[in-house]
Amino acid sequence: MPFESIPVLVLYDDTRGRCGKVVPRMVQMLEERGFTVDTHRVEDGPVDIDKYRGIILGAPTFGLGVRDLPPNDAFVEYVEALDGIDEKQIAVFTVYSAWPGNGLERLKGLVLRVGARFVAHHAYSKHQPQTGEHMLPAECMVRIR
Repeated sequence: MPFESIPVLVLYDDTRGRCGKVVPRMVQMLEERGFTVDTHRVEDGPVDIDKYRGIILGAPTFGLGVRDLPPNDAFVEYVEALDGIDEKQIAVFTVYSAWPGNGLERLKGLVLRVGARFVAHHAYSKHQPQTGEHMLPAECMVRIR
């Protein structure tokens, strides 16, 4: 049987350009693992998720990860309004300055609330995004089928 690339979408909140800094490298690493990857910033409006088997949601954590935790209300509303989100396998990430706080757990909670299958998570440091950068693509390779 011939190899079939798995389509995934990296859907992220790019407030202050934070998540956009790690997305290009993430896409490269996912493509090296056999995925076909599209990206979409929530700031750019609606997106159709029908063709994707998996989605990677990203939202920034600001400050010390205490008050400005992801996901913000607009991101939650955006994700909850996606038609068919409950049928997807979803990984999450955050990009933080000082500390990710419980941002990953909050993003995971969003995934579970919409009825989707949670597959993986990773927190990227704004200052050293390459630390552990392979973890999320590797987990997606194993878990998104």
